[in-house]
Amino acid sequence: MPRLDAERVALLRSLTSATTAVTRHIDAELMRDFAIPLAWFEVMTALQRAGDTMRVNELRAALHEVGSSLSRRLDRMEAEGHVAREAATGDDRRAVRVTLTREGRALWRDANITYRRAVQRHFNDVVTDSDMVALQRFITKLARE
Repeated sequence: MPRLDAERVALLRSLTSATTAVTRHIDAELMRDFAIPLAWFEVMTALQRAGDTMRVNELRAALHEVGSSLSRRLDRMEAEGHVAREAATGDDRRAVRVTLTREGRALWRDANITYRRAVQRHFNDVVTDSDMVALQRFITKLARE
């Protein structure tokens, strides 16, 4: 195992800073065009990928979120009409399902265009094909930790 040195610490800080910068750019564009933060868009994306509905615990796991943080976000999104929560049917009636509303689906479709354009500008335009291969290998290694 390589020894932890100043160069590796600096590299991790640079990686974190670069990721934060790209995320902030995307968040700012979503806020500017649709008045929704990236965190809301990520909730809508997870729901959309799951067929518009998920149990809260599944959503929390998919987003790697803390339960209380997600709950507050869902409260605000529900108040805006983007999602709806309801008790799940079946074996575990304590479970709550989150559903992307019709308005939420329409907002996601429109916001997805802004999101994809922002990813194109702030990520894709600077990452080469060889960078992609190296990044995928790197991310796979980090995900094992």
